[in-house]
Amino acid sequence: MKKKYLTYIIIVAVIIIAIVVFTQIKKKKNMPEWRTETPSIGTIREVVTATGSLNPTMLVEVGTEVSGKIEKLYKDFNDTVKKGDLLAKLDTDILTANLESARADVNKATIVRDDAKMEYETSKTLYEKGMGSQYEMEKNLYAYQQAEQNLANAILKLKTAQKNLQNASITSPINGVVVSREVSEGQTVAAAMSSPTLFKIANNLDLMQITAVVDEADIGKVRVGMPVEFTVDAYPEEQFYGTVNQIRLNSIIEQNVVSYNVIIDTDNPEHKLLPGMTTNVTIIVQSKEDVMCIPVTATRFLPSKEVWELFGLKWDDNLITKARRAAMQAATSSKNSTAGSTEHSGYSNASNGKAKFSTIWVLKDNIPELTVVQTGISDGAYLEVLSQLDPKAKIITGINYKDASQITSNSALGGPMGGRF
Repeated sequence: MKKKYLTYIIIVAVIIIAIVVFTQIKKKKNMPEWRTETPSIGTIREVVTATGSLNPTMLVEVGTEVSGKIEKLYKDFNDTVKKGDLLAKLDTDILTANLESARADVNKATIVRDDAKMEYETSKTLYEKGMGSQYEMEKNLYAYQQAEQNLANAILKLKTAQKNLQNASITSPINGVVVSREVSEGQTVAAAMSSPTLFKIANNLDLMQITAVVDEADIGKVRVGMPVEFTVDAYPEEQFYGTVNQIRLNSIIEQNVVSYNVIIDTDNPEHKLLPGMTTNVTIIVQSKEDVMCIPVTATRFLPSKEVWELFGLKWDDNLITKARRAAMQAATSSKNSTAGSTEHSGYSNASNGKAKFSTIWVLKDNIPELTVVQTGISDGAYLEVLSQLDPKAKIITGINYKDASQITSNSALGGPMGGRF
């Protein structure tokens, strides 16, 4: 009987042990893992991105000061022109008639002026001899002065008619290439209110300009002379290069978004870049080679109590606070040595000249330890490290969960503060 009970006890014990072992195995199997990366050595660039449009460095709109019908076109799209070359000619019949009429008016006004002059001189002579009245002399003087004024007006109209006839021949004001022709032969143009555009001439397509629209949040980083890389949709696999030439002071406000125009010069020896093309611009604010980099996600990782307990670690409510205090002390103590370390690294913070620090969690013997590092420039994905850091350090960037039930709203990034300051 005792043997029978002993057998039952042994069976129950075995079952309990099996359940415990199974539970521990399952728990270990479902335990999350730290997602880590090691520092890397490479090139890192701080950039400002924008979009823009290509245009010639000088684009002249050629118009007409007189109205009329286009009689003849001498240049077309893509034609190379020199300053003074004839581009188009208006019908001159009406303009010639106006010129002849103006000449006739001048001749008529000259005769009237001469007659008035003769009348005045005669009346003046008679008055001086006492044979005529002062009133008659002054009346003739007024008529003579009026005739002089009418002649001057007629001469001005003649000059205007001559100029209008000359303006019927439209010539190129610069050396360049015709990029646009807005009229056709037989078309009538009217210059009553403003000069209509007939041609657009680019001075030189070997040198182009990009007008890039930069957001106000980034414009403070941009400086004249900075290198630029850009692409166009026509050649998506090819990289083009330029230089920041000008930052326009006039702001552009669209839908409460403030931006500024940045002018970028670029060479175009093969004439692949055409006026009006859309460009995707990358302005290189800073660039460094062979520097130690860490993922930006590492500086944003901040564990919570739930995370600590998932890994079987003991949570201290003052853990983050103590780490933060230590980081601030490190930042304060390095304030005096910032200039030296900055010069050595080749980095300078253009915004305020102060050293920047970040907190990262480094895995040591499967236990996370908070470490403070001095940081430099960032390209948005990676961050330069200026202080000493073990090249083999396992830097925590996140958590790989094996059981979705372990994920809570506070299990990934906990706490009220970020990891960069």
